[in-house]
Amino acid sequence: MPSASPRNADADRLQALETQASAIQDVFRHSGYQFIDPPILQPADVFLNLSGEDIRHRMYVFTDPGGDEVCLRPDLTIPTCRLYLAQDAKATRSAKYCYNGRAFRYQPGDPTRPREFRQAGAEWIGSRKREQADAKIIALTIEACHRAGLNDYQIKMGDVGLFFDLIGALPMAEQWRRRLKRYIWQPAAFHELLDRLVKNDGTLHRGPGTGLLNALSKLDEEEARAALGDVLDLAQIAPVGGRSIEEIADRLLAQASEARADALPRDTAKLINDYLAISGSPKRVVMRMRNFAKKAQLKIGGGLDRFEHRLDLMADFGVPINRMTFDAEFGRNMEYYTGFVFELTVPALGDNGQIAGGGRYDTLLHDLGAPKEVPAVGCMIRTERLALAVKGGT
Repeated sequence: MPSASPRNADADRLQALETQASAIQDVFRHSGYQFIDPPILQPADVFLNLSGEDIRHRMYVFTDPGGDEVCLRPDLTIPTCRLYLAQDAKATRSAKYCYNGRAFRYQPGDPTRPREFRQAGAEWIGSRKREQADAKIIALTIEACHRAGLNDYQIKMGDVGLFFDLIGALPMAEQWRRRLKRYIWQPAAFHELLDRLVKNDGTLHRGPGTGLLNALSKLDEEEARAALGDVLDLAQIAPVGGRSIEEIADRLLAQASEARADALPRDTAKLINDYLAISGSPKRVVMRMRNFAKKAQLKIGGGLDRFEHRLDLMADFGVPINRMTFDAEFGRNMEYYTGFVFELTVPALGDNGQIAGGGRYDTLLHDLGAPKEVPAVGCMIRTERLALAVKGGT
């Protein structure tokens, strides 16, 4: 038998993706999600400020003829939230949206990871029953993948909210709380930062600008802001990466303030490391965390109660808990997550084994302009990877 021509193979692949997309959309629509198609072209500053460092470095950003900095959407969650706010600026209603569209990310030196890819997903905005919405979203994601033919997979789960509770309960300078929260999405950088905070030997802001930060750290905020304004004016610095001069100044002043703070206590750093080392089956993890909190005399029981309630709801909705592993250090790669996060993976696909994922992002709508925080949770499916996994990785 002659092998199929490349043109026929491409046609077959596209047809398989369309069939898969139809199956996924049927699942979403049956659950009450409205299909949308947010604009591909988005304002760059939104993603530069709210996405993770990994995404920021791989965005396609350019300046349009009118002088505005724009980007090709690197994911569809933020565009969906912007569309919601365009329809309801005061964020007064609950909404369910689904989509299946293209996203764009630079993938240096890896031909197996396309720079233009398809992303299906669903976003549930405004539900106050957070644990129930979390459980339903992961159940919906699994059902959509099942409907597309995926049966062999693993589930990884984390809870950024529990980590935030831990950081809030531990003794430390407020600057360190903010800094540690910003880095939880980058495990290697997080542990390097933690070591440096314990030492606080003047290397927290190494590299260009160290002298300026040291000088600013010796001034009070009003004096430092005036001095920094003079420096920026003299240098005639233009906005960088969508950030205004005021935002650059605020960031530098925050770094100068950190230089004045006391070092992080070693006992506190050890507790953080001990917490992040917790992993395993979710039910056993709950017991380990309760023992950890009791021994350390930390008041994080409310978050653990919600964690356990979410697990019970997942089981009620048919989520295969036996396939699930909890990792306290797992936060995905988007900085807007604030609570429950998860991923479905197929290990046989190696680096491309992440098929689907999602989580809770209760502050994102407010960061985008809503007058208050709005509870929200969502999921995404990398449809080309899903098709490859269903086909068997060939």
